[in-house]
Amino acid sequence: MNKHESLWLVWQNVNTRLFYHVGTLSFYDSQYTFQYTYRSNGPQKINDAIKNGYLLHPMFPDLKKEYKSKNLFGAFKRRLPSEIRVDFKEILSDLSLSEGYSEMELLERTRGKLGGDQYSFEKPLKIIDGILKTSFYINGMSYQDLPQNWFEVLKSNKKVILKLEPENPVDENAIAIYTGFNIKLGYVPRFYASGISALMNNGMSPKISVNYINESSTSSWWVKLDFECEVPEINKINLSQMDPIFESVV
Repeated sequence: MNKHESLWLVWQNVNTRLFYHVGTLSFYDSQYTFQYTYRSNGPQKINDAIKNGYLLHPMFPDLKKEYKSKNLFGAFKRRLPSEIRVDFKEILSDLSLSEGYSEMELLERTRGKLGGDQYSFEKPLKIIDGILKTSFYINGMSYQDLPQNWFEVLKSNKKVILKLEPENPVDENAIAIYTGFNIKLGYVPRFYASGISALMNNGMSPKISVNYINESSTSSWWVKLDFECEVPEINKINLSQMDPIFESVV
């Protein structure tokens, strides 16, 4: 069976700093597909993004078309580091990738980010064998009142805690992230928040762990977390149909 891989294309409004899941890139059966999230009327999707100033990508001008290609779309391939770079092997090593990497793996690890750009690629929330899984970077760390040695504190005790913020003025589904010493680090990315908060409000207890810390990088790369949560049997079918919030993997 061919492996199905997918990544969310996320756009950030530079004025409000809010993020939106505007499209999904997939690879299956030797073919790439890209489609906007127009079927969802939920917050932080393409319809919401358009209302808040988003313009369709010029390479993908049709909102309702499913774009297909045997090769990675040029608009996305240009976001990958070039193999002819003299430091390319070092880049692969830093990303923990072997020379047999796929372009989807490279896009996932680099997030396809370009300097000063509004786009990034993020891992979807996937249900695998009844467990909801993903990994993400903490949002908004540069806006928190962090102690100067926050990374030392986190490295010494990697326990992190999720706390719902239903009174948050920007997003009632906001989920704050704290260290075990009650230092507020930032937030779960907003495009995941509605799904994860729904689970937490229904009594589920997600497991969250520090994947790695890179305090010498820019703030959007400071801390990466791994997330997983059991999904109640009664909700599995409903959750998997809440595309594109959750993706079910058989």
